[in-house]
Amino acid sequence: MKTKISRSILTLCALPFAACDLLDVDNPNALVQEDIEQVEAASAAVNGAQALTASGIGGIYAPFSTVGDEITWIGSRDAWNELDQGTPDNPGNEFSDGAFPGIAQARWMTNFAVSLLEGHVSENAGDAALQGHLARANLYAGVAHSAIAQMFDDFAFSDRTEPGPLIGPANMVQVFDQAIAYFSAAMAGGGETAMRAQAARAQAHHQKAIWGLLNPAGSVPGNPLINDSNANSDAAAVLGSVAGTDWAYRFGYSSSTVSNNLSWQVNQRGELQIGPEYATQSESDPTDIVSHDLMDPIDGALDTRYMARVEEFLAGEGYSPLTVVSERGLRLMLAEAALASGDMGAFTDHINMIREGLDNLTAYSGQIPGSDMLQHERRVNLFLQYKRLQDLYRFGGTSMNWLPGSKAATTPGTMLPITRIEILANCHHPDNALHPCTS
Repeated sequence: MKTKISRSILTLCALPFAACDLLDVDNPNALVQEDIEQVEAASAAVNGAQALTASGIGGIYAPFSTVGDEITWIGSRDAWNELDQGTPDNPGNEFSDGAFPGIAQARWMTNFAVSLLEGHVSENAGDAALQGHLARANLYAGVAHSAIAQMFDDFAFSDRTEPGPLIGPANMVQVFDQAIAYFSAAMAGGGETAMRAQAARAQAHHQKAIWGLLNPAGSVPGNPLINDSNANSDAAAVLGSVAGTDWAYRFGYSSSTVSNNLSWQVNQRGELQIGPEYATQSESDPTDIVSHDLMDPIDGALDTRYMARVEEFLAGEGYSPLTVVSERGLRLMLAEAALASGDMGAFTDHINMIREGLDNLTAYSGQIPGSDMLQHERRVNLFLQYKRLQDLYRFGGTSMNWLPGSKAATTPGTMLPITRIEILANCHHPDNALHPCTS
């Protein structure tokens, strides 16, 4: 039947009186920008921003986590090995380069969604549904910007095919400020969106302070502890509502939405695996884990919390969830602030609200130094939440896979660069000498 219809169309178009253009087809599945700009498509635009943010972070987190010690290379592609050995700064690395467009698209789409919804809300004052969509758009814009600020040493906010100027390494702190502004705007929506935004804002303030310790890159800070009043205030406010519930704001992935590239690389492609400081791989098949190895320093036994997170991640195939911010993370911010100010009573209380309150483990009562306790609790409670590399840098840690002369080992604070795909398309980049900007 399909063949007969196609032949009939060709026959009609061949007749002298029939002016046919085979490419002039009204495809109901083809969308143009004007379609998504309609107020009726507001929720679709915001859902698209959410999907691209989740996908973009899962994509860039695969190379970023491989630089730290949580993930290691086991496959056949040498660019993963380069990251594993402590070289995050190569703009030509095929995996950071391949993931760059995803996070760049997430940034652009979230900005677009916010601008679009601001216009709709302005024209439809009092529309609660549109105001809720705008709050979510601001939330996703904040998540995308804060991830970029944490993972990159430089960035360019290009507008599709229009190249944007480089932000510059010294100005990346401004991307945290943009994220914080988006989270603040998202809080106007109230409800769960507001709570997620305030929790993420606390985290952004905390990460911004860590950025200040590590930049310019090159040395381990003398005092690695953070005590930021803005982070503390936001964390305490959210904990007032969620304490004891093990609350978390997470991105879910599925076959009907988007995938998580990090979990796909581990669970399906088999290029990556849980790092050797956390688990032992089978000698005959490194895609299999034969034992967990991370011990709890108080109980002297395997840390079951870490094991549960690994098992969930491995069971998720290409769709393992990714935690953006959690009650545990907020509690650890307050614990760190207490430790930084010398308040061991408050530090102990916050640590034990996790250990005893959420996990039924032996309470901390000074068995090990407070800094060691904090580092362990961050390691297990923030596992695969793109915080580990910064913690290695600021606390003077290393990955057993780093080469002695690698950038990660010699220049603490080094993150991902603007990669080749953006360099070749962006006339503002100094390495794009062949295509200078015309205006």
